[in-house]
Amino acid sequence: MTMPFLTRTALLLGASLTAMLASGALAQDMGERLTFLGAITLDGTENPTGVLDGPVARASATTKTGTPILETPASVSVVPSVQIAAQGSTNLAEALTYSAGIIAENYGGDPRFDSLFLRGFNLENDKFLDGLRLMRSTQYPTSAPGFELYGIERVEVLRGPASILYGAGTPAGLVNMVQKRAQADADFTELGFGLDSNGSWSAYGDANRVVDDRFAYRITGKTGNSRTDIRDIDNERAYLGLSASYALSETTELEFMASHHDDAPISPTGVPNGFVGVYDPSDLSDFDFGDDSFNTSDRKMTTLSFGITHDFGAGWKLNGTFRHTGFDWNYDNIYIAGNTGSVADRGRIDQREDFDAIAFDLRLSGEVATGALQHKLTFGVDAQKFKETAYTGFAGVNSIDYLAPAYGGIVVGATTYEADKTVDAEQYGLYALDEMRWGNWRATVGLRHDWTNQSGQNVTTFETVSFDRSDEQTTGHLSLGYVWDRGVHAYLAYATSFLPQPGVDFDGNPLRPTTGEQWELGVKYEPVSFDGLFTAALYDLSENDRNTGVTEIIGGAPVSGTRQIGKANIRGLELEGVARLDNGWSVKGAYTYSSTKITGDNNGNELANTPRHAASLWLNHEIQQGRFAGLILGGGLRHLGSRWASDANTQKLEAVTLLDLGASYEWDNGVAFRVNLNNVTDEDYISAVGFSSSYFGDGRNLQANLTYKW
Repeated sequence: MTMPFLTRTALLLGASLTAMLASGALAQDMGERLTFLGAITLDGTENPTGVLDGPVARASATTKTGTPILETPASVSVVPSVQIAAQGSTNLAEALTYSAGIIAENYGGDPRFDSLFLRGFNLENDKFLDGLRLMRSTQYPTSAPGFELYGIERVEVLRGPASILYGAGTPAGLVNMVQKRAQADADFTELGFGLDSNGSWSAYGDANRVVDDRFAYRITGKTGNSRTDIRDIDNERAYLGLSASYALSETTELEFMASHHDDAPISPTGVPNGFVGVYDPSDLSDFDFGDDSFNTSDRKMTTLSFGITHDFGAGWKLNGTFRHTGFDWNYDNIYIAGNTGSVADRGRIDQREDFDAIAFDLRLSGEVATGALQHKLTFGVDAQKFKETAYTGFAGVNSIDYLAPAYGGIVVGATTYEADKTVDAEQYGLYALDEMRWGNWRATVGLRHDWTNQSGQNVTTFETVSFDRSDEQTTGHLSLGYVWDRGVHAYLAYATSFLPQPGVDFDGNPLRPTTGEQWELGVKYEPVSFDGLFTAALYDLSENDRNTGVTEIIGGAPVSGTRQIGKANIRGLELEGVARLDNGWSVKGAYTYSSTKITGDNNGNELANTPRHAASLWLNHEIQQGRFAGLILGGGLRHLGSRWASDANTQKLEAVTLLDLGASYEWDNGVAFRVNLNNVTDEDYISAVGFSSSYFGDGRNLQANLTYKW
């Protein structure tokens, strides 16, 4: 690093806070104009990227059409910032632990990534930022880097095949993060400081300024160190987010957004698999098998986005978004390679990564009528180009005795494996969507075609693997629904997806993309007497053409290779509800049932990380009268059923139920205090199992945040 971390972060946050405070003098009276053009959807529903003052959202940006969630023929969840704060969530995975179908902590407490499973599939490359894919690589390893949650306004989950709108991806769906945007209705400022019992700390600020009735901007900053149960597994991070919106005219608006992360996430080692069940789990969960004198990390990620909205009139609108992402990460860390008795064998990984990506999405939408049939039409084109270089090196290092640990003095052995990876990838897609209305009937027809091209290679110690390939695929969506006048929508939907695969098959031909398909029967209810949304979805989801290892006799000798004859099937039920009730009560609940089966490799087994049963419930109550009026008390239960650690089904993870509590109070002068206690009973549980390591879920953690808003 060219500058000490704390110096960089202080300068970064200081500059942002200075701009926040100085900008107040620029604000002018907005009159009666409360929103810019981009905040107005085609049918006048709520802004799907705006601020919510409660836990209930009625629109989602993931649909790209402005259609209310009630009438969207797919399972959609939105977690707004008020709910994120109530839960005490500090990263994306924590924000989604009270949502149906989501399984988190796939590497335990991991400051590097937000590892998530949805409907049986790993969402490594299915995380989006403002509707554009946030990725790290098209080739292993692919986990997208974690994005600072304080810079996010809301988190959205779109379940089921989503290729019709987003191109290549798993059939399970995706997660979309919506960044905090400049707001046109008022000036506001927030400054805060936070601590937790793991030794984490943070200082943060957020300011919105309205210059006039055409221009507003917003600056968000945060700096600190986020620690896990193992204090040396941490992430020193500085984050700065910028947003500006300018109405060129009554019909055209430009939007600018930028973010910069400068952090140093340390890789968790987990604990040797052979130690689980032998040593006390409460001692194992906070033991450091790495070495602070050796682990280093320096990661930078910058995003720069531009958007345009133009209203042609007569119900037709153009929306476009462009983003450039730059990423650079250098790290050295220790990993566990096994154990002999109480001695843990270890290795070293040396990783150097660099990528640049550009992406855009441009769509034209409008309404037409053919007799009594109303059509909401969307025509879109999107593209992304990705260029990556990466170096990986493995070597042995000193072992460590769990019963008599000694740190420092790391001796690195000879490099045993090296890989130089280069990837150039691009994807282009054309899509069209027709959302039809005929009285209370609803129908949707969508079609998309994608072209993907990739070149590059991985030069390793043992071989050179070519990444060259080209694929194209057509995907679609078809649904039929009925909306009752009292806020009930029932629908039946069919959707497909595809995902390109690396490598070649048994005959030396490039592997075909796997394909996904899903039938979903859903019911949604939006009450008229109170603020709420309740959804139920029954689905049958399959991924076809999965890679399967085979051995065939050729010329009298056995030959091994890959045939795409595998399949994974998931049948499930998801129930989710969120409501804001009278007398200061609000509730969010979810239940998930999943039944899975694999054909091909691990034939007849169940998918990893997919419990039969999972459930959660969060309650909030604001005291509205008396001495403690304004005090908000909250609490939640999360139950995660037993599940297999891998598709091989050789080890089962035990079920666990976790209790979380929270409370907050805001004084009349704008000072607010919030406290959260997560995993109150300090349950020790294994959340995931890797090749040689097992990973504990987060233990008990007490957080406190003091903020001042004006």
